[in-house]
Amino acid sequence: MSSLVPDEYLAYLAYLPDLQVCANIFMTFTPMFSYGSTCYSIYRRQTSTGFSIDICVTMLMAATLRILYYVIAPYEITLLRQSVVMIFIQCILLKVSLHYRPNNYDPDFLSPMPMFRNEINSSLPRRLSASGNAVDHGNYYANKSLISSLGFLAADGFKIVRIYLQVSFSQALKFFDVYYQRPFFFWQWKNEAPYWSFVAKFSGVFAFLTLVFRNNQTYGNFIGVLGLFIESLLPLPQILLLNRLGSVKNFKIILLLSWLGGDLTKISYLVLGTDNVSPIFIIAGLFQMSLDLFIAWQYLHFRYLEMKATRFASTSLSSGSFPSTVSSGNASLADSTNMNEIVDQLLASPSNKNQNPSLETSAKVQPDQSIELKSFNLV
Repeated sequence: MSSLVPDEYLAYLAYLPDLQVCANIFMTFTPMFSYGSTCYSIYRRQTSTGFSIDICVTMLMAATLRILYYVIAPYEITLLRQSVVMIFIQCILLKVSLHYRPNNYDPDFLSPMPMFRNEINSSLPRRLSASGNAVDHGNYYANKSLISSLGFLAADGFKIVRIYLQVSFSQALKFFDVYYQRPFFFWQWKNEAPYWSFVAKFSGVFAFLTLVFRNNQTYGNFIGVLGLFIESLLPLPQILLLNRLGSVKNFKIILLLSWLGGDLTKISYLVLGTDNVSPIFIIAGLFQMSLDLFIAWQYLHFRYLEMKATRFASTSLSSGSFPSTVSSGNASLADSTNMNEIVDQLLASPSNKNQNPSLETSAKVQPDQSIELKSFNLV
């Protein structure tokens, strides 16, 4: 660089900060920028609706394991500092999110997790499910042809395996969905104390194990892969939450940009910045980036729908007309306040009172984040 600067200005280069130092400082405090803005947004709106607090537990566990992994296999000190900053900001974010959680939140109102066996039986054909007691197994040999019978058996076996895999995947996704009750109400507790108790117990248990097995490379690889796997699942709860809400109203775009930037940095470091990297690290990084890209698609999709709905509502209000029918069923709402205002206007409309005295609306607010319209019949 000195060759590009005139000689009379070379003395001033000593006063400029080192580029590597600036990059390390930026990497260290990146969580403060991304999650700090989320904290401020929740505080300003006085509600954490739209933000999944599962992000907090995901990053707290991943950052804790990353710090403990440093004890066994030291890595870049900047990443260690970033993990410490991450734990600090996630604790603040968890505190703010719980403080501004809806007052009517109660995990007892969440839907119970469907039974795995019931889901399997409802997906299988009746002749293959547990409810199909009267099964004529002679049908397998109806044609009295060995080849056709084996083909029939193979088709049923393939169908059973496919349904088991589909139901297993669906059940696993439900664990990350805030709509369903998790075992022991994990991370869905009503009081604040159990959250901090879990974080303390998780950190204490793995700190003790790290102290005992600090010279065991197998254990080091285990917590390294576990931490990376947990972090790769970071976007999943937010994806399910946004999909259920059908809105990105309280979701900060800077959070998504920080995730995508972190993915690019991580993958670039794994591919170009170091040697002898296990393929599992690259696969986990690519998997997390694919989930982040899906959130980016959700953001653009729901923003388009919100803009379209806003234009439609403005046109309807200016003309004084509303749709005569709205199909009943479940619908995700972006903003319960706006919905309630529209319902009040519909109920107050003289034409609706005269033409439809049996107008019924019922809105059920799902605890923590989701808002579900049970019925909205204007027939």
